[in-house]
Amino acid sequence: MASTARELSGLEAQLARTFPARNAIESARNATVFIKTGWGMGSGFIIDGDCHVITNRHVVETDGARVASTVVDTPEMRWRIESAEQQLRANVAQQLQLRNALQGQPGTNLQVLEIDERIQAMRAELADLPGRVRGAISDKVEGSGRSGFTVILVDGTEYRSLHAHYAEGRDLAMFQLPADHCPHLEPGDSSGLAQGERLYTIGNPSGLAYSVTSGVFSGDRGAGQQRMLQTDAPINPGNSGGPLVRENGQVIGINTLVLKGAQGIGFAIPIEAIYQDFLELRPAR
Repeated sequence: MASTARELSGLEAQLARTFPARNAIESARNATVFIKTGWGMGSGFIIDGDCHVITNRHVVETDGARVASTVVDTPEMRWRIESAEQQLRANVAQQLQLRNALQGQPGTNLQVLEIDERIQAMRAELADLPGRVRGAISDKVEGSGRSGFTVILVDGTEYRSLHAHYAEGRDLAMFQLPADHCPHLEPGDSSGLAQGERLYTIGNPSGLAYSVTSGVFSGDRGAGQQRMLQTDAPINPGNSGGPLVRENGQVIGINTLVLKGAQGIGFAIPIEAIYQDFLELRPAR
């Protein structure tokens, strides 16, 4: 980034005026973005002065079936589906009791027929409730995806109807803001991380915009395209796609996922991956 406020221009100057950074982490905050889609939210960060933004593919994914399968498999959604199934079973049992009470009584044939139709409809819904939920989510994602997503900066500036390019083999996506001279994060060398080194996540966990949390580098996991950075810095819904940064503000990873059923075990994709998957980001030689 430029070294003095007088040298700043464009979006970088705008954010420096409205949210002046008092340290390297707040400078990284100004280059972090909040992403809103028709089906969820997440984070991203600006990686160069040309306003290219990096995030996770799953944050801005527009493949409805792919998103639906992921959402239905989350603990929260599984609990909601199981609760709905229990309620449907209770409703069926209640209707059966009512039917048995009316059976054989004069003048109740039409009422019994209506109860039978209700029971049949509830049983049909119960038979494929997860599939119906997947279908509803898929339709919503694909419908919203056609209109793009919205990005909100730390000062409230919004950019609407944006679309992203996806990496093939990793959970990464890239798009460009219609702006100029953007504040951006400088990439660090993730291979130089030492276990126990302090790291910071910046994002929007559970919609709490521009929150900063910290933890330590726990170690490398996997190799090649499967290499991930493990950290105990909190990575929560809304944080996905945001930057994992060092104390000097350099970004060394993209916050991506947490280990299901465990606390304090999160994973980030190494920053070097974006230059492998998005050739336009490679510095000119």
